[in-house]
Amino acid sequence: MFSPRKLRLVKKLIPHLIMWVMGGTLYVLLEHGLLGESTSYPSTGNPYDFGQSFVSVLVLGIVAGSTFGLFEELLFKDLLSRRPFGLKVVVKTVFYEAFLIIILIVFTAFINSVSLDVPLFHHQIADATIKFVSNFAFASVVIYSSVLIGLSLFISEIIDHIGLNAITNFFTGRYSKSKVEDRVFMFLDMKSSTTIAEKLGHEQYYQLLNNYYSDMTNAVIDTAAEIYQYVGDEIVVSWEYAPGVENNNCLRCFFLIKDQIEKRSSFYQQKFGVVPGFKAGLHHGKVTAGEVGLIKKEILFTGDVLNTSARIQGLCNELGVDLLISADLANVLNIEGAFDAEAKGSFELRGRDQRIELFAVERA
Repeated sequence: MFSPRKLRLVKKLIPHLIMWVMGGTLYVLLEHGLLGESTSYPSTGNPYDFGQSFVSVLVLGIVAGSTFGLFEELLFKDLLSRRPFGLKVVVKTVFYEAFLIIILIVFTAFINSVSLDVPLFHHQIADATIKFVSNFAFASVVIYSSVLIGLSLFISEIIDHIGLNAITNFFTGRYSKSKVEDRVFMFLDMKSSTTIAEKLGHEQYYQLLNNYYSDMTNAVIDTAAEIYQYVGDEIVVSWEYAPGVENNNCLRCFFLIKDQIEKRSSFYQQKFGVVPGFKAGLHHGKVTAGEVGLIKKEILFTGDVLNTSARIQGLCNELGVDLLISADLANVLNIEGAFDAEAKGSFELRGRDQRIELFAVERA
């Protein structure tokens, strides 16, 4: 069974794999259309076989797509995350082009070795490979691969900008028609945000928020959560019901974020003179989900559960606690042993007719 982090990595690899395999297939078909029944490349004289070329490019597409996705997620995501888009494109393009050129040379040598039926390090292989690399045919492959790199970079940026789940839902049409779902919501709000903003000024406050939200990333990924909205200094996190309650993911997310902020407390203190604290309210229930908008589409959740979650979070200051959850949610979680839940009583929330019982939660 994949962990949420590994499952997310697999999902992020799939678009790159599809694009590189399709791009390679298109190239092979165009090449075959031009060469027809030829048994050699006119420009270099190297042997040509459509079946062999198709398999080789298919393997190359899988290797290139997988490598591209892995580098994007495991290397460049953190290394260049705060760099300007133009700089990211230049650095990544140079890196990937160098990588692809090496792969192309290796693959060319291997294909020639099979076609000529001689060892890989035979002088004929070196001669054929040099002939290909020094020919415009090689330059055309590099230019074509540059287009694929550009498309991959664009896809990668779109996924990061819009969100992996939003992209997946768009292509699958999951919310093209409204549907009812049971979901868990967490409204997480920074403490004393107005005071902090006044102290830091809007530019420094933005930098603090940027770091603050970035530090939540791993907790969100590791607990199979989705970021529904950023609303100023408040973030709304959501789970489908099953992954939200599994392993107490919705509670673990809060405390993983807390651990990360505490771990980075010296950074916040040195850079901003304050360590951000936060409070959260959690609840679960039915929502109606669907796509809205024409010139800008997004997934919208509507239902009492969102208002209730927000109201629960609003009671944290009044009750002097950091995390409040509804009895409805507490009843479906496996709290005993891992967490301590203290009953805080029954409350009448603004805009809601029925009273709701709340629990303050701490780690055991």
